[in-house]
Amino acid sequence: MSPSKEIKDRIDDYVDTIYAIVGFLNFYRYDDLTNSMSDGVIVFQGRRFTPSFEKRETPEGNIIEHVTPDFGVFHKPGRNVLGEAKKSFPRERKLWIEDLKQLLSYDDDLTGWPCEGERVDMHDVVLLVHQSRAPAICDFYQEQERVGEIRFVRPFSIFSFNRSDERQPYLHFEKRFGNLSDAVLGERLRLGVSVPMQVLVNEYSTVKLYDAMPPLPYLASVIWEHVVVPRASDDPKFRMLNRKQKIEINLTIDDLVEELSEGFSFHSLSPDHPERQPKVPTKDWCRRACDSLVKAGMARWNDVDLRDNITILFTKLDNVLDHMAEVCKEDDKSERQLSLF
Repeated sequence: MSPSKEIKDRIDDYVDTIYAIVGFLNFYRYDDLTNSMSDGVIVFQGRRFTPSFEKRETPEGNIIEHVTPDFGVFHKPGRNVLGEAKKSFPRERKLWIEDLKQLLSYDDDLTGWPCEGERVDMHDVVLLVHQSRAPAICDFYQEQERVGEIRFVRPFSIFSFNRSDERQPYLHFEKRFGNLSDAVLGERLRLGVSVPMQVLVNEYSTVKLYDAMPPLPYLASVIWEHVVVPRASDDPKFRMLNRKQKIEINLTIDDLVEELSEGFSFHSLSPDHPERQPKVPTKDWCRRACDSLVKAGMARWNDVDLRDNITILFTKLDNVLDHMAEVCKEDDKSERQLSLF
């Protein structure tokens, strides 16, 4: 039993996006001169910002309560950044304009920065795309700029990323368009920087979730390996447990969300600034993953109507991800994206 290529590709996309985000943030966090993390750099993911009065309304007259960049950096003038990371784009080129307009919503005097007054004088806007998409996306952006459909006031740049699984895997970043306010970093990235994956794994291995819903098999695997297994291992029966035996693990959805948010989301990178930060994963995501376990006979709801309290029937699995891919394959269909290129 092994995950289908389609499921594996979507999980790889999700994980690669996480590493693209942390890899880019690390350029701001890490000080090459001291070989340590810089003081005063705050990084965040999925933070909710309030638009300015000028941009709080859509052309249709709807009020925009907040915008949520994929990632951000708060440090000092010239080193404040908001951005999006997108490994996949729709096949239909005309749909790309919506992604650019989303980025344009960050080109604003936003409120919500993790500082006194919650505002900064200036920040950069960044788009991270997979290397294979970068030329087409850059061309499309410049076409839209020429016809006046898109125009940024703040510094805007496009960077490519690509994971190479050679003998020593690395993640390569390269600037493809535009400029950063931090000219030194911008020049480094213009020439291209390859970051060893081991460096990112050592520093960011606990970050397994961001504010986009992951494929259900992946989320179920994270729940099983990082919440269920540690609890089961505390049971005296764990070491000698055979394949037919089970250990009952009682969990609430609130506890599940809290534990995953605290230990396996971007919260761990900026725990002192929780304001405006949504909980990741959400209760709904966790309930969907748990529903799949219940359907497979691996768990039972203790309150079927509310689905707030669950008993997991732990048993040892040879390959957790393969097993969850099979368990979640029907429920996961509804989460799939449009056909991508």
